[in-house]
Amino acid sequence: MIKKPVVIAIAMALSSSAYAAQTQQAKEQQVTEFDEVLVTATRVSEKASETSRSVAVVSEEQLQESQPASVAQALKNEANINVSNGPRASSQGVEIRGLGGQRVLQTIDGARQNTNSGHRGTYFMDPELLSSVEVVRGPASSLWGSGAIGGVVAQNTKSAADFLEEEDTFGGYLKQGYESNGDRIKTSGAIYGLSETESAGSVDWLVNGSYYDSNNIKIGNDQTLENSSSEGTSGLAKFGWEPTDDQRLQLSARFSNIDELVPSNPATHVGSSVPLVKRKTEDQNVTLDYSLNPTDNALLDLNATLYWNGTNYDEDRVTKNQFDTTEYETLGFSLNNSSTLGNTLLTYGVDGYKDSIKTVRDDRGQAGERPDDIDGETTVWGAFTRADIELTDSLTLDAAVRYDAFKNDSNNLNLSSDDNAFSPSVGLVWQTTDWLTLSARYDQAFRAPSMEEMYSTGTHYCIPSIPGFLPNGLCNTFEINPDLKAEQAENKEIKADLRFANLAGNDELAITLNVFRNDVDDFIEQSVSNPLMGIPGFEQTTSWNNVDEAKLTGFEFSTRYRYEQTRLSFNYGQTEAKDKTTDEYLSNIPAKKLSIDLSQGIMEGDMKIGTRFSYVAEQDELPVDNLNQYDSYKLWDVYVAWEPAMGTFEGLRVDFAVENIGDEEYRQAWQTLYEQGRNFKLSARYSF
Repeated sequence: MIKKPVVIAIAMALSSSAYAAQTQQAKEQQVTEFDEVLVTATRVSEKASETSRSVAVVSEEQLQESQPASVAQALKNEANINVSNGPRASSQGVEIRGLGGQRVLQTIDGARQNTNSGHRGTYFMDPELLSSVEVVRGPASSLWGSGAIGGVVAQNTKSAADFLEEEDTFGGYLKQGYESNGDRIKTSGAIYGLSETESAGSVDWLVNGSYYDSNNIKIGNDQTLENSSSEGTSGLAKFGWEPTDDQRLQLSARFSNIDELVPSNPATHVGSSVPLVKRKTEDQNVTLDYSLNPTDNALLDLNATLYWNGTNYDEDRVTKNQFDTTEYETLGFSLNNSSTLGNTLLTYGVDGYKDSIKTVRDDRGQAGERPDDIDGETTVWGAFTRADIELTDSLTLDAAVRYDAFKNDSNNLNLSSDDNAFSPSVGLVWQTTDWLTLSARYDQAFRAPSMEEMYSTGTHYCIPSIPGFLPNGLCNTFEINPDLKAEQAENKEIKADLRFANLAGNDELAITLNVFRNDVDDFIEQSVSNPLMGIPGFEQTTSWNNVDEAKLTGFEFSTRYRYEQTRLSFNYGQTEAKDKTTDEYLSNIPAKKLSIDLSQGIMEGDMKIGTRFSYVAEQDELPVDNLNQYDSYKLWDVYVAWEPAMGTFEGLRVDFAVENIGDEEYRQAWQTLYEQGRNFKLSARYSF
């Protein structure tokens, strides 16, 4: 069994004279461990060290080590990537460089995941079913269209090829996990196979599933977070057929079911305007992929994808005796091809999707005091092209442009709106030496307004009667905004990437620095206005409006070093956001974050022990009217992985970790809830 690297790590900057002193043998040695290959996130296959974009990749090995309960948790140690919406795993989201929600595009195996509805969770994929997670930090609309002004989170599911070794035709695994915080148990497993015939080609298949059950979790200092228990199941089935060596047809289907009793807004506590909700979330997907890549035809590298997503939220508002439903569907396709023309790789294609949303808001006992039902559709068509041009042996240019036309239709209001957008981008990569690559890029991006933002009607919330002041109470109602404009972003970025081998023997060093400025105009934000007699807190209307013009600046710095079986990584990220007009700080920007990871392989690589340390600074860059305090905090984790390569226990893997050893009671900036306290994690997987 080939052992994968467990951890990656830090090294201090070396002087240029030390770099020049490398031997010719070291210069010629290819660095592979730190060169992740991106496939879906940038829509072309390219190494992390060779792209002008800021990227982060979490491998399956890292997923097994950290045993995350959500996709967001799997990314929490990466620079300028943060977990949003509190400690309830089912509602957690991803923020990139201070932007989250609909401003970060989510994909699974290349298919867009567009579900968005109020305070409900949108990341449903169980990390157990993933082979990797790729993140593009910064706008990527020239590749993906609407929604990628903050970045892209691309999730890649497992397949039979990830498990089967050479000459194997069948296998499987069974895995059991436990977490002490919340007494969370999780059982998962898979079976997979491969068959080959001369007449029909090869067929591979995989069936993967998981089940978990968790009680209420505890935040720091052994305090229980009420209404945080949940139960869920997920599954993935994948069937692939390769009739010839140059083509593949793949059909995959997956589902996720989550049952929980939570506040209607899981990022906070139950309150007078946040009722307790028994929520059942069902998410399903079917994707059909076809690829054709003849080795003797440089003009043809075709990929076609057809996909359907369906998400249903069924909610019993137990304290109100009301039953709400939200149904969200996406039907989409993508067709693209790559052609090699001399020194140019040209990638081009068309895609489109149709989002449908239908809601039922039960007003039993609250007639006229609930939001109205929504019945609407969003249709988007897009075409794009990207050219990767090798200008010289050391200079490469990538230029892309995309056109999107989008339309929102409100069936219940008989209203519609449409718009279009161009999204250009350009990147220049200069390999100055064998060990230093410099790059610069420029991107324009946009996010089209959603149905809810444009056409929500009815009542947002009500204030009960106040004798002598409000004898009839007061209700805040939604106002439609059919003139809502798309958010626009312009990002400028420079990057330096350094790669070395054999500096001190059997070792590797990777250093990456990204510096960026992202100007985002026409931010879409929900605002309450028209206060009764000018009294704050007694606003009478709610609408979504184009407001701030933001300037986001910052950088990511990451260093990884390996010496034989010792690995050390260092990640640091910071983002600052100001209003371009007033120069005041904007809200919802994460604090500066530093993460260090050190690990050591022993027993000839069969066992790895490691520790992680994170420091998050105080967030004191606040708007002038914000009086909250967000303190700094430190977190310390340890972990152990054991996977014998041979012998009696071959096929067994055991992972153990202790997170937040000090049981720190901490809260991320801008979040209402405190995060999870000390947690012991243990999982054992047996593969056959």
